Amino acid sequence: MTPRLEWRHGPAGDILVIIDADGHVGDALAADASLISAFLTTMHDIGLDRTATIPVDGRSHESWGDLVLSRAPSGEVIEVDPELYWDRIHRLYRSRGVDFDSQIMRGSDDGK
Repeated sequence: MTPRLEWRHGPAGDILVIIDADGHVGDALAADASLISAFLTTMHDIGLDRTATIPVDGRSHESWGDLVLSRAPSGEVIEVDPELYWDRIHRLYRSRGVDFDSQIMRGSDDGK
């Protein structure tokens, strides 16, 4: 099995689960928008902030919630649930920011 990092969503919210080559959960991190952003882009600093670590207690990776997206250490996407992915992206980012179809992005209607 390939070592990987999984973004899961469940009752406890968004979690990043670090899984070793044997399929065991090494760490679980409470994931906020900035940690998810690092996971989706660079991945170089994932897991370095151990203040967000959640006790694993021998739990399997499936028990942390529904799989949103998993990536190999190289950054390769291994598996994704497209519907859940876009739902979580909307809730984490688009619901707090400016939508590209908004009045601000189109310009004002007053001729300026």
